[in-house]
Amino acid sequence: MKVDLLVVGAGPAGCAAALAARRRAPSLRVLVVDSALFPRDKLCAGAITGGGLHEMELAGLELRVAHVRVDRAAIRIEGRAHRIPLPRAAAVVRRREWDADLLEQVRAAGAEVVEGAPVTALGLCGGGGGALAGSRRVAFRAAVAADGAAGASRRLLGLPPGRRVPLREVALLGEGEGELLFDLDASVPGYAWRFPGVSPGEESVGLYSLDPLADASERLSRWLDAEATVATGEGRARSWSIRVFEFSGPVGVGPVLLAGEALGVDPLAGEGIRYALWSGRIAGDLAARVLSPPLPRVGARGLTRAYPLRLAATRSGVALALGTLLAPRLYREPVGGRFRRMASDRQVAEALAALVSGAAPAVPLARLAARYLALARGAPEVAPRSSQA
Repeated sequence: MKVDLLVVGAGPAGCAAALAARRRAPSLRVLVVDSALFPRDKLCAGAITGGGLHEMELAGLELRVAHVRVDRAAIRIEGRAHRIPLPRAAAVVRRREWDADLLEQVRAAGAEVVEGAPVTALGLCGGGGGALAGSRRVAFRAAVAADGAAGASRRLLGLPPGRRVPLREVALLGEGEGELLFDLDASVPGYAWRFPGVSPGEESVGLYSLDPLADASERLSRWLDAEATVATGEGRARSWSIRVFEFSGPVGVGPVLLAGEALGVDPLAGEGIRYALWSGRIAGDLAARVLSPPLPRVGARGLTRAYPLRLAATRSGVALALGTLLAPRLYREPVGGRFRRMASDRQVAEALAALVSGAAPAVPLARLAARYLALARGAPEVAPRSSQA
């Protein structure tokens, strides 16, 4: 079987890549393969930030499944609590339903989809490459590897595994505040979260840690006790991991580009959906440009040189770079540290919320820089007002 573009993985990154390629060059033969049969379960809290919804629009994908709109975030840090209106509302979805609908949109756009076909071989030859997906042998001119943190593509391409960090999550029955809560005072090098579910009374609660935790489930249980919540499913924490983005990490090999969690997600927020849609969209569009003369060509093997430049020149690319720089400084310093104190300032929290919401980065970054300089000179921190705390 010969195709122009092979997309490995049918999650958000793979769907964004396939649709972007079809929109750029409808004559291309695009094949999407996945080891799962859809709809399939996916461990994820299901929150799509305003930035993620913006990336959906750019990719040409529509939000057509049941969801709950969230227009406020709550941040706890250094004993303070800020409730921040989100410049662009977020949405919470059930991943089983949302992922299956994304794949239907890709089918409707003319991409071929093969489910239940794990990729067990992936290599380069000539000007393209070949793969074994289930029982199918596929020859491709370019490919997007979007098979997640646990996918085989990086290993099959001989790339390093990258850095994976742990998460724990439990489902809850309770009356949440209808907001995205991030508790950076949860005694982990990261945060605890509490998000509303799609159905009334449902919540997702969990821990994100930048470093491995041998007792992550126990820490989550203690935090749940402090929150006075009631867990369903006998309170069992579900465990998974995500691969975080690293500046020094690979972006692909020759005509094969990494996208989604195969590339890496934001280590500050642990946000995967936005950056899956972002990297998938850019990878698919760039591959289609290369494969479709007379559009500008860099050559299939020049994809990995052009790709990082395209990623960096976007608002999501700027937000990811900032998150990658800030995460270790914020999460690994002790209580009372400089970066934690800065993050507890309301104006800083508002600027970060704007970036998460997908705002153009110039104004929020200018506000962050100005507030950093002011705080460094001893300016008073902005405490939460009574109506917002």
